[in-house]
Amino acid sequence: MITGLYFVIMLLIMASNYFPDLEISQLAFLKFFKSTPSNPYASIYPLMGLIVLLYLSTSIFANLFRKFKLKESETIAKMVKLLFPKVNFTQNTMAPANEIVSSKLFAWIKKDSPIYSYGQIRSKIDDTEINISDIGIVEENISNKFTGVLMRIPILNMFVVLYQYVFKNMVSNKSAGNIYYTYRGMFCWLKFKKKLNGHTVVLPSNQKNKLDRFASFNFKEEQKINLEDPRFTNQFVVYSTDQVEARYVLSTALMERIVLLKEKFNQPIYLSFHNQQMFLAVKNENGLFSFSSGKLDTIKVVEELAHDIKTALKIASELKLRQQIGNI
Repeated sequence: MITGLYFVIMLLIMASNYFPDLEISQLAFLKFFKSTPSNPYASIYPLMGLIVLLYLSTSIFANLFRKFKLKESETIAKMVKLLFPKVNFTQNTMAPANEIVSSKLFAWIKKDSPIYSYGQIRSKIDDTEINISDIGIVEENISNKFTGVLMRIPILNMFVVLYQYVFKNMVSNKSAGNIYYTYRGMFCWLKFKKKLNGHTVVLPSNQKNKLDRFASFNFKEEQKINLEDPRFTNQFVVYSTDQVEARYVLSTALMERIVLLKEKFNQPIYLSFHNQQMFLAVKNENGLFSFSSGKLDTIKVVEELAHDIKTALKIASELKLRQQIGNI
C-alpha cells in the first residue's frame, strides 16, 4: 500500500510538469521535484526513491512469505498426522508427473510443463491403495512466458513481483504462492484389476475445456460421448477413444455417484479411466495442503482440510468401483 501510494505521488509529479501554473495548496510540494537550472536532476529523485522502495518492499515481502510457507508446511504436517494417523504423509516429494500426463485430464499439459508438489498421502482403504497429491501446474502459454521474460529484467521484475504477489493477492484473496498456476488442487489415482482398451475422460462442462480438447493435437482419436443422464450432462462433458467402453464404465449409477461426489467436494472435479487406473483431480485455487487467505483465524481451515482428505480417501467406495469396473 505504501509503494502504491508512492507510485501515485510519482504520477502526480510527472503530471505537474504539464501544469506549470498549478497553485493548489495541497499539491504545492510537487514544485520541489520540478527541474530547475539550479537543480536539473530534481525530477530524477522520485524515480530513485521508487526503485529503493520497490527493492525494500519486495525483499521484505519475499523474506516474510518464505517464513510463512515454512511454518505452513510444519503446521499442515501436524494437522494431517493428528486427523489421519493411519495414512503415510510426505512433503518435499517429486510431483507425480508421469501419472498426471497419463491421466489425460489436462489437454494443454506437456512433458516439460512445470509441475510442483506440496505433499502426498498414501493409504490403503478396503484393499485399495490410493494416492492423494497436492499439485500445481503451470501452462507454458504466451502470458506465462512473457511474465518469465519480465522476471529476468532488473527493476521491471520488481514491478511484476509487486503486481503478481501483492496487489493481485489483495484483490483476489488468492494465496500469493498460487498466482502462476493454471491448475492448483488435489490429484488422486488408484488401480483396479480390469484392463481397459482405451481411455475415458470426464471434465467439467465449460467452454474452455471443450476448446482445449478441440485444439489439442494429442487427443484427435477421442470422440465426444453423448450420454442420457441430463443431470450429469449438464455438469460434465465426456471424451473417449471407445464409445462402447465409455458407456460400460459410465453407467447410470456411476454418473449419479460422480454428481454426488462433485457436490461433496463443492469444487470442479475431473475424472479419467485409463489402462488399469482411475484418476481424479479436484480444483482448489488455494491447494489442499495450504491455508487459504482470510481463514487462518477460524476452525474452518481445519474442517475443509479434513473434509477433502476424508472424501478423497473414500473415492473407491463412494463410486463403488469394485461393482462397476471389477475387482480393484
